[in-house]
Amino acid sequence: MRRALPVAVLALCGSLLRADGLADLKAALKGLPQPAKVKVRIEEDSQEREEGKDRTEHRTVVVEDGPDGSRILEDSRPAPAQAGQGEAKSGGKKGGGKKEGGAKGPVKRNGDFRDALRPSEGLLEQLEKARLLEEKAETRDGRPARRLKLAMDLDLDAEARSHLKQANHEATVWIGQDGLPMAMTHRIEMKARVLLFASVWTKIEIQRRFQWHQNRLLLLDEQADVQGAALGKTFSAKDTTRCTPQP
Repeated sequence: MRRALPVAVLALCGSLLRADGLADLKAALKGLPQPAKVKVRIEEDSQEREEGKDRTEHRTVVVEDGPDGSRILEDSRPAPAQAGQGEAKSGGKKGGGKKEGGAKGPVKRNGDFRDALRPSEGLLEQLEKARLLEEKAETRDGRPARRLKLAMDLDLDAEARSHLKQANHEATVWIGQDGLPMAMTHRIEMKARVLLFASVWTKIEIQRRFQWHQNRLLLLDEQADVQGAALGKTFSAKDTTRCTPQP
């Protein structure tokens, strides 16, 4: 019985010395292989309200991404006409539709869809200055997970910080047994003073889910909700993004 006590103590010390969830998450993201080529359909819906006026927009694109970068193959948004040329020559189609010549266009390094196609890159940047506040074991989408509560850096310059009255950015991320993220939420709230007496208030909540496809991490879906007030006027915005891998 006496020999069992040191063994139990050593086992307990080993569990305490195990890397925390934040370290495991960063290690898993850094250890991801070079992204293989993939084709993804991305649907975006946005709604903005300011001074009682609503503006909505829908966009669907098919993007191919690989080691050489990404390029848009299809785009429901009409392409802008080139100077001195008509819409037909610029490759746009009235009312949307397939973008002519999209597959042969110039390759863009991640383009505007980096967070959807390569979320690990943005996550690593955000986690660089994050602090682990809490870690708990729970279940997410029917799978065992570790829930991490993080204090995040707002990444503001000195001038912007000088106007802040209150600022908070917390995130919660669920990671699987492989250390990779399953889902993540951001909650940001800021109050700032501009001019002499005017104030600005902003609250942002972002919910993301991730998927594993063809040996690479992709965004599954994202919902962003923004509310705020500035100079006595209120504004709000809601954005939804859905990603579906294509054959």
